[in-house]
This record gives sequence, C-alpha cells and structure tokens, in this order.
Amino acid sequence: MVSPRQARRMGGRTVALDRDTIPATQIRSQGHVIWHDPAMGEAFDPRLFEPDWLARNGLVTGRSTGRNEALFLHVDGLDLVLRHYFRGGLVGRLNRDLFLRQPVARSRAMAEYALLSWMERQGLPVPHPVAARFTPVAGLTYRADIITRTLPGTRTLAAALAQGPLPAQDWAAIGSAIARMHGADVDHADLNCRNILLDDTGRIWLIDFDKSRHRADGPWKRANLERLKRSLLKEARLHPAVTWDAAGWQALLNGYAAPA
Repeated sequence: MVSPRQARRMGGRTVALDRDTIPATQIRSQGHVIWHDPAMGEAFDPRLFEPDWLARNGLVTGRSTGRNEALFLHVDGLDLVLRHYFRGGLVGRLNRDLFLRQPVARSRAMAEYALLSWMERQGLPVPHPVAARFTPVAGLTYRADIITRTLPGTRTLAAALAQGPLPAQDWAAIGSAIARMHGADVDHADLNCRNILLDDTGRIWLIDFDKSRHRADGPWKRANLERLKRSLLKEARLHPAVTWDAAGWQALLNGYAAPA
C-alpha cells in the first residue's frame, strides 16, 4: 500500500470529510479525487483503481463479463470488487464511459459510495464500500470507479434459479430484504435478479446501487417490484433452465408484506 510520503510524490493530499454524513477520507492524487474507508488509513493505495497495475502485481483473481465488467481482487487479505462505470443503452454505443461533469459528491461513484455507507450503518444487507474515484476528463466530463468488499459464498438470484426451484422461505427472505430497503426509503434504480444475491447461510444481499437514491414514499416501491418481476420473466425466456412460478413470487410478496 502507499505511504504518506509516496502519496505526496504521487501528487496527493488527504482531506477529512464530514464523518456525520459520509464516513470517508478524501485523497487528491494525479488529477483524481478518491474517497476511501477511513479504517484503511494511510495504507490505502490509489493504484487499486488501475487494472494494469493490479494485473502486473498479481492482485486480480477474476472478472465478470457483460456490459458492466468488474475485476475481482485479493489485496492484503481482503477480497474486493473494482467496478468501472459504463454508459448503457444507445448512448453507450457512442460514449462508453464519459459522464457530464458535476460536483464530486454528486458524481456516480461518490453518490453510490455515500448511499452504501449510509445503508450499511442502518444494518441493511449491502456490500461494504471501500473506495470511489472521480476522474475529470477534458471537455467537462468525468469517469468513475468504485471498489466494494466481495460477499463470499454468494450467487445471484438468476444463478440460483438456474440450479433449481427456490424454497418458499428464500423467496420470502428476498421480499423481506426489499421491504427493509424500501422501509429506509431507498429506491433501487435497477432491481433485477442479478442484483440480488443469496449466500450459503440463506441471507439475502442487495447490490449495484448506481443511480439509486433516497425518496419519499410513493409508487416507485411498487415499480421496483414490477421491474424485478420483469427481469425474472426475461431470464426465464432467455434461459430455459431458470425455474420459478407464481407460488414463488407470491412467497416473495408475502415476505415483503410481513412485519419486520
């Protein structure tokens, strides 16, 4: 990891953020703005955001595929996930990863870091945020990256369904986890069967809170559930091995409606 002296040589400085709102330390290094977990202290190395450096040092243990590719890392005994932010839809075909410049705290990675930090402090089932990076680019744009802790022994809901039907208690646990998130007034921008994880103990985790936010109570909660159902229907249509039925969905709704 990088020392304070190395950070100064790299053009960095450390600034404490308001810990009542965002538990993070801010580093400015080589044009980047980085927030990281204060528990890492002076040991945090900004090069954890550099895929080439990570590969050269044997810190990459795997990668996910698809539009939102992520790198899995093992660093100083910690298992981490590095995710770069990409544009989606038609815009993404012309512009892979540039976003219109805005205040650092409102940028994609920092907003997700802040939301995850808050949700974790509320006891919600989300991954621990480790660091987020804002990289200004000429032309009033920026790129973004985030690092979180991995959730060991987990599989996506989509992967679990491909292995066979889920018992009703698992569906109910998924519904309960979503209800807890909604009880905290968090609107998940992309609640789908690949952003819900089940671990070996039966615990449910929710991931990928890009563009998610706090909202007052409203119809968006039902829209979250409908989006999840559409993703399940699509998964079953594309992958015949995926098995779920109306009884499973009803068990999810029962878990959602059950008292906390």
